[in-house]
Amino acid sequence: MAEDKEKRTPLSAMRDAWMALTGAISSAETEVHKRFYESLGLSPDANLGAELLTKVRKNREEFERRIDEGVKAAVAKVRAPIDKEIASLKERVEKLQKKVEERRAKDKK
Repeated sequence: MAEDKEKRTPLSAMRDAWMALTGAISSAETEVHKRFYESLGLSPDANLGAELLTKVRKNREEFERRIDEGVKAAVAKVRAPIDKEIASLKERVEKLQKKVEERRAKDKK
């Protein structure tokens, strides 16, 4: 075995180094790939395109829901004083109507 190592040519040594390097790069790529998928909360064998589309749809729906809730809350805040004013005006109109009816009844006598 020691004789085999001594007989290595520079070309075979370069080939061995190249193979080791490509193996290390491949291993590193696999690890990066695995970590990337894990950072997205996916398994490494997941269909990235389909998973991303699903997440985009889910996020869009959540965003739309939050926008709707925000708009409803803002409208409710604006409407509260208006509804209160309408109730007050309605009460005043009813009082005035009652006075008008009382005056008409008084004038008929």
